[in-house]
Amino acid sequence: MQKSFDRSIDSIASVYEFTENVLASGDVGQDIRFPVHLAMEELFVNMVHYYPDNTHDIHVDVSVNDGVVSVTMTDHNVDPFDVTQATNVDIDASLEERTPGGLGLHLIQRMVDNLEYDWEDRRSTIRFTKGTKD
Repeated sequence: MQKSFDRSIDSIASVYEFTENVLASGDVGQDIRFPVHLAMEELFVNMVHYYPDNTHDIHVDVSVNDGVVSVTMTDHNVDPFDVTQATNVDIDASLEERTPGGLGLHLIQRMVDNLEYDWEDRRSTIRFTKGTKD
């Protein structure tokens, strides 16, 4: 199921509701729902945060097939930023020693089963899956 959302932090609740409806209709358990919601929220917030003046909507496609949740998020008129190549975060460093940024992407990379990135014609597409086939 596809839907477009305004590029605004205020859209987070709508993204959550849309995703929750798709996951509920696919009978997806909480063990899969939580990481899907967390990954989507982090990616959506990054898209809004790094391009606040961009007037293009953010497109979201969520599907459930054989117990596997597939999510595609597309952002238009943006520079490339490959979320699969994000720098490693030293999670053992103290707060004083850590540099800001990267922890959200670090969590996403560890919580989803597959993460892909594509950039073409100033269009950024992020795809991830979570779950296993029954």
